[in-house]
Amino acid sequence: MTIRAGGEDPGSALLRVKVSIEGSEPAIWRLIEVDSSLTLDRIHEVLQAAVGWRNSHLHSFTDTDPYTRLRPMDGKLSGPRRWVSRDLLEDGDDGLPETDWSLGQLLTSGSGPLFYEYDFGDGWLHRLDLTGSIPAPANAPRARLVEGARRAPLEDSGGISGYHDLLDALADPRHDEHEDMRAWVAWTAGPWQDFDPEQLDLDAVNTELELLFPAPSIIEPSLAGGSLTQDLTNRLPPGLRREFRSYLNAAGLNGPAMVEARAAETMIAPYLWLIRRIGDDGVRLTAAGWLPPIVVHQAMTELGWTERWIGKANREDQTLPILELRESAQRLGLVRKLKGRLILTSAAKHLLDDPTGLWLLLARALAHRHHHDSERDAALLLLLEFAAGNRTQWSDYLDAVAFGLSALGWRTRSGDELEPTAVHALLTGTRKVLLNLGALTDRDRQETNTVTPQGRAFARAALRS
Repeated sequence: MTIRAGGEDPGSALLRVKVSIEGSEPAIWRLIEVDSSLTLDRIHEVLQAAVGWRNSHLHSFTDTDPYTRLRPMDGKLSGPRRWVSRDLLEDGDDGLPETDWSLGQLLTSGSGPLFYEYDFGDGWLHRLDLTGSIPAPANAPRARLVEGARRAPLEDSGGISGYHDLLDALADPRHDEHEDMRAWVAWTAGPWQDFDPEQLDLDAVNTELELLFPAPSIIEPSLAGGSLTQDLTNRLPPGLRREFRSYLNAAGLNGPAMVEARAAETMIAPYLWLIRRIGDDGVRLTAAGWLPPIVVHQAMTELGWTERWIGKANREDQTLPILELRESAQRLGLVRKLKGRLILTSAAKHLLDDPTGLWLLLARALAHRHHHDSERDAALLLLLEFAAGNRTQWSDYLDAVAFGLSALGWRTRSGDELEPTAVHALLTGTRKVLLNLGALTDRDRQETNTVTPQGRAFARAALRS
């Protein structure tokens, strides 16, 4: 048994604690079961996951409501005890170290509530009341959400009064700030969850709590997707991982990630035509390094692309569909230039008569082959949106990817968040490949468009590669 600064550890028990956000109406609350031996720094992590915050602001614990005026007792004014993080202590805060005190030392039978404040600007104050305790059963989760009501307020919405004002503006289309608030909420909430003040996903919260305290034999529960999405998840700020994991599951990454051979051949038809036309002997390029006019004309005619292009369609530098097809085939590792000829890579040679294999190769290549890590992350976020199949406007795709890139820490050289034009540039190559594959219902439209079932399957295959 260890002795801490606050006295003797009370031993392992499960505390039932009701957590309420002060001033919320209707009430935002959680009932959690939590191991009494957890120190306050771990309780902070539990509260962030259970309530649904994004862990992007400072916090502290107190044994008295910090916003209540203190009254003298016995002629003395005694301030509340306050527990803070090591970072605040290093900055000169005179509080107590939260790492040295357990919840069981502070919440005991007959004790008053404990208070947890998050974001000293907005001042989100949580009241923690002990409602009961039991001996901890063997293998019991160290923290579990039993029940609750309503999602957490949006970060940076101005405290509980500001959040109530925000909800009022959203509920009234005639409100002067209705449209501005809708736009702000869309950006702040992000693309991975719809903003619903009444929503609370107990299963998703408990998944996050399990990840905070994994069993010794388990590193991490099985998650949707594969190593690529796992890497993205791990690189996100902890407060966003729950939303992202939920979106991965909603995107159906555990669903079909393959198509029938005929559908695969239809999707990859442009690339299959190109590598078969190049063949084992390759194609000699013009002196300027372009495909010969006869090959360009054949491609446009046999792929049925002449109707959507003005001109003779026989010069690669003036026939963008073929130029983009050839450039993307190089980027995806199907072809390369050698001594004035365009030749197949060894991988492409083995897939001339295997459309399904070529389909899978393109999926892997689109996820992995990029000039810069920012392009790769942008491509993976776009593929996730294609797998989810929720967007119909290219501007919505750009907004969703921009949010994800910002969360992953990508910025301009001057430190600003990426604008849609910059995100569009990062996605140019990936988008052209997806259009060539017919992943959208209309290859030529940029505004209203939906992902085909085959496009969703392709995106899933890419993300699992």
